Amino acid sequence: MGCCMASRQAGGPPPHAPGLEGVPVPAGHQESDALPQSPEEVCFDPTRYTDAASLFDALAFTVEGLHPVRLVRMSWLLQQRGTVLKRRQELPEEAFVSADELRAVWDASGRGGRDQVAPIISISFCWDSREHPDPNGVQLSLVIDTLEQERRKYSRACWSFKGFSEIGVFWDWASLLQGDRDKAETARAAALQEGKTKKDAQEASDEAYRTPAEKAAFQHGLQETMDLWYAHQATTVLLLTQHPRERGSTREFGYDQSGWTTYERCSAEQLKKVYREDAEWSAVADLGHGAGAAAAGRGWPMGPDQFDRLIEDRTFTNGSDREAVKALFRRMSRAQLGSVTKLDLDGMPPPTPEQAAGLAGCLRLCARLEKLHLMNCKIGPAGAEVLAGALPSVPHLRVLNLRDNERHRRRRRAGPGGGAALHARPEGAAPARQRHRLRRRAGPGGGAALHAPPADAGPARQRHRRRRRPGPGGGAALHAQPTVVEPVRERHRRQRRSGAEGRLQRPSRHFARRLSWGARRGCWETQQGARQGRRAYGVRGGASQADLRHGPGLEAQMHY
Repeated sequence: MGCCMASRQAGGPPPHAPGLEGVPVPAGHQESDALPQSPEEVCFDPTRYTDAASLFDALAFTVEGLHPVRLVRMSWLLQQRGTVLKRRQELPEEAFVSADELRAVWDASGRGGRDQVAPIISISFCWDSREHPDPNGVQLSLVIDTLEQERRKYSRACWSFKGFSEIGVFWDWASLLQGDRDKAETARAAALQEGKTKKDAQEASDEAYRTPAEKAAFQHGLQETMDLWYAHQATTVLLLTQHPRERGSTREFGYDQSGWTTYERCSAEQLKKVYREDAEWSAVADLGHGAGAAAAGRGWPMGPDQFDRLIEDRTFTNGSDREAVKALFRRMSRAQLGSVTKLDLDGMPPPTPEQAAGLAGCLRLCARLEKLHLMNCKIGPAGAEVLAGALPSVPHLRVLNLRDNERHRRRRRAGPGGGAALHARPEGAAPARQRHRLRRRAGPGGGAALHAPPADAGPARQRHRRRRRPGPGGGAALHAQPTVVEPVRERHRRQRRSGAEGRLQRPSRHFARRLSWGARRGCWETQQGARQGRRAYGVRGGASQADLRHGPGLEAQMHY
C-alpha cells in the first residue's frame, strides 16, 4: 500500500481512505465506522494466513460485479519500462492475471513446494505526490529491475518447488479501484458555478469521484483483504524504502516515518519465515536504492501493544487513520498469531531488549503454537529472561529450538548471566551439559536420563577438567562418572540407537540429501508422510520414538 504526501486541502478531493494514504473515500466515512473496535468482535479463520486458497478466493470475490482487488501480471509489468503506471480503471485487460490462472500456476508448481509459497508479490512503498504515487516512473523502474533479476529464481525448479510460470503483483495504484480526480474537480466547479454552497459542491465532488459500485468494491478491498497481501505466509513482500526526496519528490517524511508503510512492514515481518527451504528468494526483501532484492534486515515480530506504542511516532496524512491502523493491526495479530502452530525465526539478527519484549508479546497470543525455532539468533541473557517469562503463556509448545544461541557460549556459567532462565524450565531438568552427554546414552535409561541424572555424577565442570588429568583421578575417573555409563567404545557403537529396541534412527535416502547442517551437530529432523502427517524427531539417541510423541514433554524435545 502506498501513502500520500500532502494533507487534504479545503475544497479538494475527498478525505483519504483507511488502509491507503492518497486514495480518497466518500466524505463522512471514517475508519472507525468500518473496522471493529475490539478484537473480540472478529471471528477469524485459522487458515486465513497460511492456506493459499484464501488469497485466490479474495481475488475471485466480486462486489456488485467488480473485483475489489486485481493483481498485475508480472510479464506485462516488465514491458512497462520508461512509462508511468496508470490507475487500475485505465489499464488494459491484458495487464491483469485472474484468480483461476494463478491457482493453476500454483498447482503446477507443486503447490508452492514445502514452503507453500504463492505466486503473489506485494509492493510496499510511499507515494511521491498527492495526485500520483510515482509520477516520474522511478519506482516502477526500480521494481522492474528487481523483477528482471529475480524472475529466474521464481521460475526455477528446486526440489519440491517446480517453479512459477507467472506471478501476480499487488500494487495498490493498479490493483484497487482508484477515484477520478479530474471528474471530481469538474463536478465541484460546476456546482459552485450554479451557486451551490461549498458543502454541496463537495458532496457533488464525492459522488463523481467513484461510482456507487466502485465505492462498495473499494471499501471491501480495504477492510477485508489488505491484511492478506502483506501478512500471509505465502506472499512475497518487496519494500521500497528509498526516501522520496532521493527520487525528486517534495515529500517530507520517508518510508520509515510513514504510518501505513510501518503497518505494512510490521505485518509482513510478524509471521513469515526468515529463510525458505526450496524457494530461493526471501519472503521479505528491501529494494533499497538500487536493483536486486536484498535481505530486508528483518525486524523481529511485535505484538499489538508494542505496535500501538510504535505507531504513535509515525506520520499520517489523515490523523484519524492512526487509531484505525491500531485496530487493523490488532485484529490481524490476534487472527494470525492465534492460529499459528509453528514459528520459524532461525537466523534472525540479535534482538535488543525491546525486540525480545515484542517477541514475548507475540508469544502470549500464540495459543496453538507447538514449535518455536530460534536457532542462531544470538539471544543473550536479557532476551532469555524475557522469553522465559512468556513461555508459560504457550500451553501447547512441544519443540523449542535454541541451537547456536548466545546461551551456548555461557553454558558453563551459573546465575542470571548464564542463560539459566531457559534452563530452569522445567524445574526437574538436568543441567545443559549433563543433558548433552546423556543424549548419547542408549538403553532403557536413555530418554529418562534427560530428566533424571545419576545422583552420584560429579559436576559437569569437574568432570570436564579431569579429562586432561593423568593418573587414578584423571582418565579413569572420566568413565567412572557416572558408574552406570558403559565404556566409551560401546557408547560410540550404540550412539545411533534409540530405546530398548535399539533400532537405528536413520532417515531415508530421499531425506538424507536434505539434512541441514545442524544434523552434523547432533540434531537432525526428518519429514515423513503427507504434509499434514509429519513427525519431527528432535533428539538424537536417548528417547525412543514413543517418548518423543507422548512424553516426557517439552524438555525432551528441546534442541540445544
